[in-house]
Amino acid sequence: MVMKRPEIPRKMCPVIFLLDTSGSMDGAPLGAVNRAIENVLPELISMNNDNPDNEIKVAVMTFDYDAKWIVGETELLSPDDVSKSWRDLKATGYTSMGAAFRALNDKLSVSHGFMQRASGSVAPVLFLLSDGEPTDDYKAGLQILQQNNWYKIAVRVAVGYGEANYDILREFTGNEGTVLHTNDTDELKNTIRFVAVTSSRVASQGSSVSPDDPNANPDDNTQTVANALQNQGGNLNAKLDPEDDF
Repeated sequence: MVMKRPEIPRKMCPVIFLLDTSGSMDGAPLGAVNRAIENVLPELISMNNDNPDNEIKVAVMTFDYDAKWIVGETELLSPDDVSKSWRDLKATGYTSMGAAFRALNDKLSVSHGFMQRASGSVAPVLFLLSDGEPTDDYKAGLQILQQNNWYKIAVRVAVGYGEANYDILREFTGNEGTVLHTNDTDELKNTIRFVAVTSSRVASQGSSVSPDDPNANPDDNTQTVANALQNQGGNLNAKLDPEDDF
């Protein structure tokens, strides 16, 4: 009898969206965000279908009066499952970015958060979108997050719209090359897709990582995405090839 070799489980690639749904995002801006997420999910599904080694899992947080996990309150989901259950986001309230950073820090945990499969994970993607100034103490929340070892080795990207504070987005990513900005809602949709797909592609091609590795450069993964975004030359409609070498 020929023994069947056990399948090796795919490594997890968390892709986590932090989306500003404050009142100023109402109307066309949030409509662009909703359409962008709808467009991104099929591309993430395609990446999973093409990659036998790594599997993208998704979480979505919104922040307005407070931070709320729209997807991923209990666990990361496949982009296919998210696509089937996605409902348009609504805009209301303030810009509680500090609360969002604290909630993200709590989930970037091996003991009770998204990283319980840490030994079988690649660097997570942390995607931040905002159109304005935080209305709470974002610095305190960001300082807590910046001490998180998973945040340090993550792919950190951000998209700003309208009156978004570029300096704060730059503080979050730690790399100006992974912050894009637009004042146009049509371009906003394409920018979200461009950044989300590029960063997810780079991360999902990676190898398992350990936030406790003393030899790891915590900014390497974000810089790799900065290089990939630059190589695309701002082509928001670019179709990324699964074989692209970033």
